[in-house]
Amino acid sequence: MFMGHYAPAVFDTQRGKGTVLVPVWMAFLAVQFMDIVFAVLVMFGIEGETRIIGGEPYFTIPYSHSLITSLGWAAIGGLIFKLLRPKSGMKGFWVVFGLVFSHWIFDLIVHRPDLPLWPGSQTELGLSIWNWPYLAFALEMGLLLAAFIFWVRVTTGPRSSLIGLSILFLFMGMLQFTFVTAPGVQVQNGTFDPAAGPHGVALGVLMLFTYVLLASAIWWVERRRTPSLSPQT
Repeated sequence: MFMGHYAPAVFDTQRGKGTVLVPVWMAFLAVQFMDIVFAVLVMFGIEGETRIIGGEPYFTIPYSHSLITSLGWAAIGGLIFKLLRPKSGMKGFWVVFGLVFSHWIFDLIVHRPDLPLWPGSQTELGLSIWNWPYLAFALEMGLLLAAFIFWVRVTTGPRSSLIGLSILFLFMGMLQFTFVTAPGVQVQNGTFDPAAGPHGVALGVLMLFTYVLLASAIWWVERRRTPSLSPQT
């Protein structure tokens, strides 16, 4: 999963109280924390190998995406947030923990069975929604659209913020569609060719740049929107 990961990031944790526990731009980074770890590991040659089984790509991601290490990364993410925002208390820790771990849950839905229980485990999980590329695209963008609509309903802001959010959604949709259809990177339909696109340091840098870019864009929008004092209906 790619853009669908961002859906949980925009749910206002203090809905109806006029405050935000976890800023959306931070949540954008939290939900991709595991892929940020993956990008760093790829840059150091620790992960990134792709196994082609039956013409379909299976990723080798035992340290960034196994079930046990995912729980560890979620705890680390929660601790980092708590250190940055100590007033958030344990609630802040658990919210960020959930945001980080949501990445594994969402990947479980779309990945082919390449998510191990722990590094070295022979049991790998994945429900393989990527076998139906356009269903996967509709699922991810549908989740993101629903989340953005929810966020708009529980916040207020000028029209410029809505225009910015709409442009961001369209941009994210274009990135997701490219991921589905571009030759050599069609992870979903089994024509992925690791040699056709960036890999190694280039792949890691591209991933990190994308995550920072999207977090910066939502930060711009978020600055122009404030939580409603009461839920909008």
